[in-house]
Amino acid sequence: MSARGRIIVYYGSGEGKTMASIGHAIRALGHNRRVVILQFMKGRPTTGEYQFLSRLRDSNRNLEIYLTGAPVFMSDEETRRMHLEKAKEGLALARRILERTEIDLLVLDEILYAVNYRLLEEAEVIELLNMRGDTSIVLSGRGYCPGIIEMADIVTRMEKVKHYWESTHITSPMIEY
Repeated sequence: MSARGRIIVYYGSGEGKTMASIGHAIRALGHNRRVVILQFMKGRPTTGEYQFLSRLRDSNRNLEIYLTGAPVFMSDEETRRMHLEKAKEGLALARRILERTEIDLLVLDEILYAVNYRLLEEAEVIELLNMRGDTSIVLSGRGYCPGIIEMADIVTRMEKVKHYWESTHITSPMIEY
């Protein structure tokens, strides 16, 4: 590892942000590194990536994964409060994780989405990033956060060109979740 952990950002309206983030986790695990994944805005253990990584976690001491979102979509003030509480808990968990010096990679999946919905403040996330030491951090989500983008080492914008959701309003397991 470098003297300072890298910051990698995947953002935008296109598909693939979570999968790219998990790709970094798989790569790090392949190098026998310690990885922690926090999934913000996601509280249901039914996504394909969570199910697979949970099984992998059971047999790999180098992997931890946590859901740090409410188990419902944010659709009204009550569900917003639920997500706000879970996002704050997730941020506190991320701080505790960074205090553990043995972590090589921290994935903050959909944290930019939480900032975009004002569940977290960009300044709080920047403060967290400044705690990283040798730990590399991957952040993902739809939201554009100029301060985070500025301090990142790698930034990729995922742009949607076409998605069948626009005409069908149907999601598919294995494709979206």
